[in-house]
Amino acid sequence: MRHNNRILITVCTLLMVVTGATNAQTVLTLDECRSMALENNSQSKIAQEKVAAAEYDSKTAFANYLPKVSAMGLYMHNSENINLATEDQRNTLSGMGTSLTSGIQSSLMTDPQFLNLYMNDATVKNTVNYLVQKMSAADVEGALNQLGQDMSNDLTLDIQNVYAGVITIEEPIYVGGKIRAYNKVAAYAKELALTQLSGEDQKVIVTVDEAYWQIVSVANKLRLTEQYVDLLRQMDQNVEIMKQEGVATASDQLSVRVKLNEAEMSQIKAQNGLALSKMLLCQLCGMPLDSEIMLQDELNETLDIPTDTVTYTQEDLYENRPELKSLELAVNMYDMKSRIVRADYLPTVALMGNYLVTNPSASNGFSNDFHGMWNVGVVAKIPVFHFGEGANKYRRAKSDVILTQYQLEDARGKVSLQVNQYEKKIDEADSRLAMALKNMENAEENLRIANIGFQEGVVESQLVLAAQTAWLKAHSEEIDARIDRIMATVYLRQATGQLK
Repeated sequence: MRHNNRILITVCTLLMVVTGATNAQTVLTLDECRSMALENNSQSKIAQEKVAAAEYDSKTAFANYLPKVSAMGLYMHNSENINLATEDQRNTLSGMGTSLTSGIQSSLMTDPQFLNLYMNDATVKNTVNYLVQKMSAADVEGALNQLGQDMSNDLTLDIQNVYAGVITIEEPIYVGGKIRAYNKVAAYAKELALTQLSGEDQKVIVTVDEAYWQIVSVANKLRLTEQYVDLLRQMDQNVEIMKQEGVATASDQLSVRVKLNEAEMSQIKAQNGLALSKMLLCQLCGMPLDSEIMLQDELNETLDIPTDTVTYTQEDLYENRPELKSLELAVNMYDMKSRIVRADYLPTVALMGNYLVTNPSASNGFSNDFHGMWNVGVVAKIPVFHFGEGANKYRRAKSDVILTQYQLEDARGKVSLQVNQYEKKIDEADSRLAMALKNMENAEENLRIANIGFQEGVVESQLVLAAQTAWLKAHSEEIDARIDRIMATVYLRQATGQLK
């Protein structure tokens, strides 16, 4: 029968070449299907974007080491100016010359000694008249009034239009280790995103492998069904001849035709199942559902079983398994976050520098022009008492660390158990395959003997039909056993984190 299978495969291939079917079909390998599925899978794309986001977070965290520069501008319009003197005081200053000269004249004219000298001494009289003439000519009163007015104006500060601008530079000196912790959290988050991407990729690979080998399984079973249909059709012809010769009965022919109808129906179901399975693979690979594809392993006479052994150590298992690595990174992240919480209640020191420009300017009197000044200083903040808020927050953060450690220990135990189960599955698959091969050999021999006996008339048709059914079942179980053995290796590689 294996020789017949080889002939059938060769004939099918030649027919495909002659009809040009191979030109319309895309032949895909398992690795090609994996690659296309990884590029098309939405979850992998999400995981890749998370990696990019984690990279941005890492750069943002590093920027906290560098100085921060900020600028601010201000314009403000005030409805009133600032007056440093009252209205009466301003009026007094404005009339300072008049008040002074009037006061001098009033004092002189009411002084008896001055009046006696002024009236009796011509020299004093002439001198006083001369001084009065000179003061009038020089307008001392007006000059003094103007001086008072200027002093009054100087006591009025023009702030109706105020402009200000400041550039500030801040450089943290000590913040309780918060910046370093933030950078470590960002680094862990990036590594976590990469680990999650690896986990998503492995899930995609397993899904694609299942779909791929499902197609191979259905294609091989379809080929078996076609051979089974051919056997039943040949037997139907033989029974028809034997019936005409009086060797077989109508009941024998009806039994064969019932089996033939069942086999043809199974063939139609297998064809539909193969088409649907290929649609699923096309969907996973991002191809149109109606794409004509042919898998490289579809026409293989036998499915090769992986011969390499999956080897690993306990340390490799903890390092390679994405779920375990993610939990380890989560423990580290929570530990860093607890340090960030603690840093909020530690002293902080920062260096600050400012350059301030204003209009009006107060550096040269109070003038309406732009003038700037700079300053530098050190800012320190020391938390004193918060009623236990900081201690409780820190204990809560440490509780998250301990909780994640417990989850990690539990996951390690479950992963070890899972790996052992898949190792047992491989042993079971090997035993099942060996039994399937033995059963297939027995079924082929039984069918050969039944056919010879039927041709010689010593075996009834029912026994031949039973032998054909057993042959079909044995070959189908052999295909299932090979697929199970292949997938058992895939599952073990996924469990050990070695699936790539």
